[in-house]
Amino acid sequence: MIPPYTDAIQQLVDSLAARIHHSVAVDDQRGGLIVSSRHYGDEDRLRIDVVLSRHLPARVAEYLNSFGISTSDKPLSIPGSPALGLKARRCYPIRGHERLLGYLWLIDEGAERFDEVVGACVVRLSARMRERMLQVAEEEQRRRALVVALLRGGKDSARAAKDLINQGLVDATDEIVVIATDATTDPETVAAVIMESTGRAGHDGPAIRPLMAALGNRGAVLVTGRNEVERTAARLAEVIRKGVRRLDARGDGLFVGLSNTGSLDQAPDLLRQAVLAAFAAAELPELAPVSSWRDTGVYGPLMLAAVASPEPVVPPWIADLGAGGRADSLAHTAEVFLDAAGDTATASERLMIHRTTLYYRLAQIENKTGWNLKNGRDRLTLHLGLKMQRLLDSGIPALLRGEEQRWGGS
Repeated sequence: MIPPYTDAIQQLVDSLAARIHHSVAVDDQRGGLIVSSRHYGDEDRLRIDVVLSRHLPARVAEYLNSFGISTSDKPLSIPGSPALGLKARRCYPIRGHERLLGYLWLIDEGAERFDEVVGACVVRLSARMRERMLQVAEEEQRRRALVVALLRGGKDSARAAKDLINQGLVDATDEIVVIATDATTDPETVAAVIMESTGRAGHDGPAIRPLMAALGNRGAVLVTGRNEVERTAARLAEVIRKGVRRLDARGDGLFVGLSNTGSLDQAPDLLRQAVLAAFAAAELPELAPVSSWRDTGVYGPLMLAAVASPEPVVPPWIADLGAGGRADSLAHTAEVFLDAAGDTATASERLMIHRTTLYYRLAQIENKTGWNLKNGRDRLTLHLGLKMQRLLDSGIPALLRGEEQRWGGS
């Protein structure tokens, strides 16, 4: 079914094309094709490809943008580029109340002769494009509501998945990855970055669909597709971090988390992974600002344990290793030594101490804990205990409890 606002735009475009005997195309402000008239023998390879794919290739988008079409309020002539399969064309920006709504395109080296008649059509198109923008915004809100219901889990999650499939937004066989930003970032800023990055920047990669959601004060993105979903999601997460920093002066400390790849029915669990990965990135200096669930390593299961039981038990003799003064250095020494898999040369180098000093400190650690650092089980227990203590000393447990309340325990 063709939406009414698109049907009205199609009628205007077909009428103009019939009048000037040239093919006409209209894009939205992000470069996605809205409608195209019949061809009159003036089409080029690019027009045919765009009609089929509905999007511009990245190289072509860059070429067209280089002529300032997004900021112009007057028609612009674009020279042809045989290398891009592009004939000379004329671009007519469509604006309403000084806001860019889209573009009308004619393929003709001398299209200036049509400026008067096309200009009259652009005025009429402006009103229809404003209506379209409002309708698209309403549809976007409905999509976001479905994604939120899917990610939150519970009884509405399965229904939301079915609706997303029926609307053609997700395929039942798609792989999905969830991206979550930390709670300091405006979700609308995240949405703006996603819209910009998936618009006129071009579409050369696999068919990946990012669906935006706002979970309280946290931005989340459901990335779906069949090929290279994990790689594309990682690239999109970096785009989000850089884009938010550019649009929001407070975004310098933005942290982004990614889930593992999963299926649609795993969406709530994948959301939890992404949120915890963002938490870990913010609280643990060794992690990058953009971290995946896999990056969290041992902290992943420890954070899940903290969600299930907010007061996990750490043996007191492990806590004593970090009880201030010289004992504090023992906790750090033990963690560095165990992170280095017991390699004393690596550990002493990282700690910037002589190996004899390291041996002395390791002996103190054994005396205080009663564990033998040559015993694999004792080393594992100490290692996990130190990691859990670091987790408890961070702001993660309080954040997790608050997040669980917002999830409603789902």
